[in-house]
Parts: sequence; C-alpha cells; structure tokens
Amino acid sequence: MKIAICSKMDLAGCLALNRLLEGFAGRHEVFVMLSDYVLAAEKAEGLAATLVLHERDWILEHIFPYLDARFPEGSQARYLTYAGLAARYGVQMELRGAIRSPASVQRMRELAPDLIISCRYDYIIPEAVFSIPALGTYGLHPGALPALQGLCSPYRAMERGDAQSGCTMFQLDAGLDTGPIVEIGWHDIAYDRSVLWNFVHTYFAGIEVLMHHLPELEAGRALKATPQTGEGRQYYSYPTEEELQAFMRKGGHLVLPGDYLEFLSQFLPDGMHDAHMPALEQLVSSLESSLES
Repeated sequence: MKIAICSKMDLAGCLALNRLLEGFAGRHEVFVMLSDYVLAAEKAEGLAATLVLHERDWILEHIFPYLDARFPEGSQARYLTYAGLAARYGVQMELRGAIRSPASVQRMRELAPDLIISCRYDYIIPEAVFSIPALGTYGLHPGALPALQGLCSPYRAMERGDAQSGCTMFQLDAGLDTGPIVEIGWHDIAYDRSVLWNFVHTYFAGIEVLMHHLPELEAGRALKATPQTGEGRQYYSYPTEEELQAFMRKGGHLVLPGDYLEFLSQFLPDGMHDAHMPALEQLVSSLESSLES
C-alpha cells in the first residue's frame, strides 16, 4: 500500500510520526509531507509563545540539530529526529506550504497514494487531494468530535476538567473536523502532567486506533464510519492569554521540566541514563535561562 502522511514539524508531530512509521515500517511505501506553519495566535502573547518555543522553536533550532550532530546516521533510540527517521525507514520527506497550492496538489497526484493520514497537520486538505486515495483520507484530530472541534483540544479537555481526552479518527470531507467518525481513542488525562504531555499522549491514543483498523485497510477495504449530525458540536479557537493564565492559576501546567526532559530523553539510545543526557539537560537549561533574562 502507498501511504502519504501529512504532519507537522514540532515535538508532538515528530513523536506522532515516529509511532506512525513504526506501525507502517517494512510493510508499506510511505511518503511524508511536512508543514511548519505557526498561527499568529500561537505567538501573539506570553504563555502561548512560551509553549511554541518549547514544542517547536527550541526543538527545530537547537535540540534536533544537537541530536543530529551526534547521531548523523540515526540511532537505536526509542524516537528519532526527522533526519533519523529518514535514515531508519528510508522514507521520503518534503517540507511544503499550503497543500491546496497547485504544486502540492500535483505532487500528491503524482504520488497517487492508496491512503492519506493527516496527523497534526497545519493545513486544511482540499477535496482535490482528499479524494485521491481509493481507501480514503483519514484525520487524527486530538479532540473528541463533535464536542471538541478546532484548536488545542487536549487543553480544552483539561480546562473543562474532563477525565479523558479523545483523539478522533475520522474521514475527511469538505468541512472542518466534520467528516464521518471511525472511532475515538481515549487517553486518561494526567492532571499532574502538562498540557504538552497530555497533548502527545492524546495523539498516541488516536494512532493506536488507526493501527487497530490498519488490517482492514491493508485488505483493500475502506473503513466504516458514522456521519456526524452536528449535535453537540462546539468549535474552539486557540486559547487566549487570559484563558491560559486562568488555567495556570487553577494549578494547570503548559510545560513541565520533567515532562519535557522525559520526552527528549527518548531521543537518546539509553534514555535518561544516556551519556549525552547531562549535555542535553544543560542545553535545555540554557534555553530556559535565555527565556527568563
């Protein structure tokens, strides 16, 4: 099967891509289309900008370059950088702008995938693309549809005090998070953990659902899905600074040092006990210090 994955260049996107490629490895021909778009709202004010620094800017500008310099051919770590993934799995990866551009649409037509998976992708996929694969185009939305449409859904689930955060596998249509639902994967929210940690594990729950249904797709059968009626639907925009501050005042955390280092350690062959871990911790500490100054 030819599979195209649309994903994002940041920490959550890379971790999700690791899980996806691990599931597809050696069984399918995979192509990855990446984006690096950042919403204005994500960098507009203090707390949102701080979150983006941790989940994207520091990762791409400092941490992944540090790892790639030490492991230019990849490593045996649990997770790999984009360069490491390309080396391990031999997959093609392209960084592109809006997928609705004529060049991107043409590129997807040339690839002619049997299946498209959109996981943490920045752009709305147009019908000219989502109609290409015979087996369908499926999104992994990190929110339980239809109640949590829109942006930063795991944060909204935590803000509401939900016990679980859901990642919805659904079939893309012309709407925004409106397509028929295949299944929702559930993650038990850990309130002693950060939004970033719960965000990533919400994606992992959705990827588990996809892998559960993969044999059906491998057999050449499109998945059964239940149309959304619109009942209970609510769209959320990116959280405002006031909302994030209120969340923090109630004891919530956007990023926690322990969570962050736990994720980063998994890019090292021996995890927290790896010989490179102290230097990686020092790199993160220096970045944190520059943020405070």
